Amino acid sequence: MTIIFALAGAGIAGLFGYVLARRRSGRDHRQIAALLLGLREGDYTLRAVPARGAPGTAFAAFNVLADSLMGTRRAGIESDALLGKLLGAVDLAIIVIGPGGTIVGGNGAAGSLLGTDAERLTGRRPDALGIGDWLDLAGPHRFETPLPGGTGPWDVRRVPFRRGGRDHLIVVASDLSRALRDEERRVWRGLIRVLSHETGNSLGPIQATAEALQQHAHDPAQTRAGLALIERRSRSLASFIRRYAELARLPPPVPEPVLLGPLVQRIADLETRVPVIATIADEGATMLDPAQIEQALINLIRNAADASLETNGRVAITLDLIESRIRIVITDDGEGLPR
Repeated sequence: MTIIFALAGAGIAGLFGYVLARRRSGRDHRQIAALLLGLREGDYTLRAVPARGAPGTAFAAFNVLADSLMGTRRAGIESDALLGKLLGAVDLAIIVIGPGGTIVGGNGAAGSLLGTDAERLTGRRPDALGIGDWLDLAGPHRFETPLPGGTGPWDVRRVPFRRGGRDHLIVVASDLSRALRDEERRVWRGLIRVLSHETGNSLGPIQATAEALQQHAHDPAQTRAGLALIERRSRSLASFIRRYAELARLPPPVPEPVLLGPLVQRIADLETRVPVIATIADEGATMLDPAQIEQALINLIRNAADASLETNGRVAITLDLIESRIRIVITDDGEGLPR
């Protein structure tokens, strides 16, 4: 009887222990499920209480995962803050378009360009701000869109990317007007220098000849020679001005494959007033507008010949290939630009 009661007591104790273990296991499962749900909802501050056995191992693994996700989030926040500072420091207007076609972000330059604060760009549609056509074309494009921040022209580039598994678009716009003004200023400086050279070459001899004619007015031969020089230099100056006027009326180039060597040699043979020596390297076909390159070479060789006439010199033309680029050099024996 004693043995029976002992066995019964042991069975009851074992059953009670089993029930407690099942309850503890169910509680552990519910705790793990709650912790994982918190991670899924983005709450990385939750931590599991250390325990023994298999649940303790699971809890420890959960805490390591939560620490890792928290570190990743912190690094992402710091990276976003750094990126925001970098975008705010650049002059380029940068706009981020979300999956729904609305603006989800932009830097200060974008806000200034569109006439509002950068924070107020969020949620607005590009077409409501006058830049809807900027999203229609792939690759870099130039737009003349007048905007509150300037009249352009704008160089616009689109960069697609994915974030959170969804498609986004970065639109980068740069103002070309400053670069164009700098380029225009450089061209004007070069033009003024060339005009100074050409007019100096013509007006200098004319002035000197006029002074000589005043001193030798009684000498018919000297007078005729002086008048001939004045006529020649005046004609040269008029021709130079006419060629510059023609340059301003050039149509857009129409490129086609052209063998540049024979073309250069043919243009060089047209100049007969002074010796023209052409040194031409072998090269393949080049994409260019033959009519416009011919006219440019004619003008350059004629100008070089005009300068060489004054010194009884010659003109040299060199065509060579340098790092897959064709270079044409025209030199003359003239007096050169004034220093």
